Amino acid sequence: MHPQALSTPSPIPESRIRRAHQRGTLETDWLHARFSFSFGDYHDPNHTHWGSLRALNDDWVAPARGFAWHGHRDIESLTYPIHGHIHHSDSLGNDYVFGPGELHRMSAGSGVAHAEMNASDTEPERHLQIWLYPRTRGEGPACELVRIDEDSKRDRWRLIASPDGREGSVTVRQDARIFASLLSEASTLRYTLEEHRLGYLHVVTGDLRLGPQLQLHAGDGLRFTHHEALSIAAASSDTEVLLFDL
Repeated sequence: MHPQALSTPSPIPESRIRRAHQRGTLETDWLHARFSFSFGDYHDPNHTHWGSLRALNDDWVAPARGFAWHGHRDIESLTYPIHGHIHHSDSLGNDYVFGPGELHRMSAGSGVAHAEMNASDTEPERHLQIWLYPRTRGEGPACELVRIDEDSKRDRWRLIASPDGREGSVTVRQDARIFASLLSEASTLRYTLEEHRLGYLHVVTGDLRLGPQLQLHAGDGLRFTHHEALSIAAASSDTEVLLFDL
């Protein structure tokens, strides 16, 4: 066993936190977006990616608007709906609507065109757009949609993405695992990374405590490594978080 594995993990310093208001912004007549990492015209050399996590965008889309047909290559794209429904169509022949309680994966691979539109003519739609670098380039494109029901992530780490699609997760072409949790107030969770892996925690809604002094709020992100101990407690009801093991 490596000597490091025998030591006690250190607390996570506040310098690892990226607050919601520090994220990049994009405001148009139909899109209100916040970027945890450099994306499009927004560039921050200190936040280009974290391991294989390339993008984490919080998008509000106006009614009947959205991302019209466009193409991608060699990216693992995950769409995590929060409010409203998304109409997905692509060059592979897929055409469907999905929403909260579901997770969509698109492996762009050698190339795919798609559109992601707000399915409602009257209500805004909100989702997280997550990009991972793939482990290899040029594979055939593919899409997948799975159900992530609320009970399965209540006060526990629910695996939602993995390299092998186990436990009902989507299959990503990268050595990465993504977990979701919906925490009741005062519920606690811990997570320990294996050696040489990176972790990222994103607060979707609600509030968290990390020890007596450190708090995270909706939109905040936290980077951590296997040298540090992750222990979280919900400070408000229905606090939703995503955890990336990269």
